Amino acid sequence: MESKGPLAAAIIRSARRAHAAGVTLRMQERHPELMGCFGRNGFGDLTAHNEALLDYLSATLEVGRPVLFFDHVGWLLGACEARGVPLEGLREGIVCLRQELLEELPEAAAQSAVACLDGALAHFDTLCEHDSDPQPNVNPQSALARLYLLAVLEGRRRDAIELATDAVAGGLSITDLYAHVLTATQVEVGRLWHAGELHVAEEHMCSRITEQVMAIVSAQMPRAPRNGLRVLTTSASGDLHDIGLRMIADHFEMAGWDAVSLGASTPAEDFARAAHEFEPHLLAISAKLVLHLRSTIDMIAAVRVVDGDKRTPILVGGSPFVLVPDLWKIVGADGMANGGLEAVATGRRLVTDRTEPEQFFPDSPA
Repeated sequence: MESKGPLAAAIIRSARRAHAAGVTLRMQERHPELMGCFGRNGFGDLTAHNEALLDYLSATLEVGRPVLFFDHVGWLLGACEARGVPLEGLREGIVCLRQELLEELPEAAAQSAVACLDGALAHFDTLCEHDSDPQPNVNPQSALARLYLLAVLEGRRRDAIELATDAVAGGLSITDLYAHVLTATQVEVGRLWHAGELHVAEEHMCSRITEQVMAIVSAQMPRAPRNGLRVLTTSASGDLHDIGLRMIADHFEMAGWDAVSLGASTPAEDFARAAHEFEPHLLAISAKLVLHLRSTIDMIAAVRVVDGDKRTPILVGGSPFVLVPDLWKIVGADGMANGGLEAVATGRRLVTDRTEPEQFFPDSPA
């Protein structure tokens, strides 16, 4: 039987504000004592929370992989615990959302939405019953990463730059610096924000310092001879995260590719136009959140229209694709990668699968 997930997603998107307000009214009737759990402006803040929840639900239903929504619910649970938000407020909100969609959506669409929400509630209850400690992350550069993290948290930009440049001068590869120091720091900063230990301004400060470090380091990084291959990179429309994307572009350049970076959040039509004008051998799109999958699908579709029979290979990456290994197929891409080295290896394979390998001469300039 054909999945009704995309139908449910479209209906939810078309009336998300009305449904969000309906969920809030149900919450107000059933649990008035929980109305202020998501902010001082009870009705408005709770409705905004419900709108966001509907966005994640519709994005999940669009691709038919409920685990994406379950993962978001787990993320919300952690954020609520860290900020002292009553967990029953989160759970009862999902229960009210289930009732709203069950009663207001057409039956076929409601079935898909309710099944996803039932799974989310079961996942929520499991997480509450079993406190799971995160698996230890063995970092070969843990000492340097700790010093770097402390520098960025304290806003010591010059010290952060010196730590990174001295490490590279001492023999640390750019790949290891990016993976075990800069990325590890960004992950920890994100965790601290999620736990309520950092505010947004501090998170932004840390990210800006790391961007400056990357700009200095990338200007000095070793590059293989140009191999005649070009990659065009961007993040999905609406996705403003681009530190990881810059790391991917740097890895391609170190491997001898020409990397044309469009930066973050490129609209689908403009991405397709750039793909036509720059004539890359590979396109790379990053999607940080489930919310960016719809725009990723639109970007790939737009490229296929202007690309015609050429069909330039498209590589995708980001947290949703790591969580759901076959998600790249669903969005219409040709492959996925997690990290710079994997992106270069997969990208080269995708290109050579469509082209005679001897066309490229890695030891000669393009």
